[in-house]
Amino acid sequence: MRWSFPLGRISGVPIQAHWLFGVLLIWAGYASWDHPSQNFVANVSAAINAVGSLVLVFLCVLLHELGHTVQAQALGIPVRRIWLLPFGGLAELAHLPENPRDEARVALAGPAVNLGLALMLGALLALGGLAVYGTPANFLERLNTETALAPLNILFYLASINFSLMLFNLLPAFPLDGGRALRGLLALRVSRLKATRIIYWLGWFYGGTLLMVSGWWIVRAQWLMALSLIGCGLFLILSAHWELQAERNRAALNEIAARHAVRQPTWTLAPTDQITPALAFTFKLQATLPVMVGERIIGVLSRQDFKAALPRASTLTVAHVMRTHFPYVRADETLWRAHQLLLGSEVGALPVLEGETLRGMLTLTDVYAARFATPSTILIENPIYLPGGTSVL
Repeated sequence: MRWSFPLGRISGVPIQAHWLFGVLLIWAGYASWDHPSQNFVANVSAAINAVGSLVLVFLCVLLHELGHTVQAQALGIPVRRIWLLPFGGLAELAHLPENPRDEARVALAGPAVNLGLALMLGALLALGGLAVYGTPANFLERLNTETALAPLNILFYLASINFSLMLFNLLPAFPLDGGRALRGLLALRVSRLKATRIIYWLGWFYGGTLLMVSGWWIVRAQWLMALSLIGCGLFLILSAHWELQAERNRAALNEIAARHAVRQPTWTLAPTDQITPALAFTFKLQATLPVMVGERIIGVLSRQDFKAALPRASTLTVAHVMRTHFPYVRADETLWRAHQLLLGSEVGALPVLEGETLRGMLTLTDVYAARFATPSTILIENPIYLPGGTSVL
């Protein structure tokens, strides 16, 4: 994502924060500053408290996303990165879980982390409060009067945040975890598309409820709360629409075989071709080139790998820089399978194989085009190979 900055890696997954996250921290400090007041120390303390509270919230969000990440990795699903966004977090999976139970497991892993943290922090809070103040009544009284940065108040704040995150994310609406978990459970009984429609209407219900509640808040309470509720309601409604459309696409792509969407003619390379600047022309026609020996594919060369090899072009052949381990799809497999592989691939195009024969290359653009094309009009019976090496350029 553009306009983001790295925060490090956890469990092999890069953590990225959107630049608006920094703006949000600055705004929190500014909003907490009592400008008419001349008490500089009090203002600094309030700003530190506001910024620190927001950082703690996003730390809980990060742990939530790590729950999704660890569960997805345990199921063999690669996680590309974790995003920290102004409105929450996102664990970007390389592809969606195919098994409904796996979808539910990945979805529930995040709220499970928040529940575990809430229980653990709540237990520490209770033990610490009773140890310091003796009775629950004294503890509750002092909890409301101590400074926000006091250790017990921090424990109370974190326990409350984690419990709230768990409850909110368990709402059965897209794109929240509760919606995805419920769809996975429903898909065990009905079709995935029908399960998605059920969550779609639940999203409209919750979104509409939030919109109606926000209308009451506009008249009776602060305008900022009203705008927040309106934005949240619209987000749930739009997310429901996007998820239903994505599931319709999934169902349609599951009905089309990969052989119907291959791109022809296919530009190819031989392992003995030299890496020269002249090859750049071929990569403008096709982002990833298969490396062929006869009709058998032995590797692929992507545009990115070609550009990385150009500084050493005089000493390299295609065999030196091609990828010999690469994803591919069988001609009789579905376009949804190809779509999922492409989303998790770094090469940008998949070879489509019929037995040991290369039928053609497949890109995401080809997949989306085939979604609305008639299969009989794009079926190519005999693959055509065009040499892309320096001998023809």
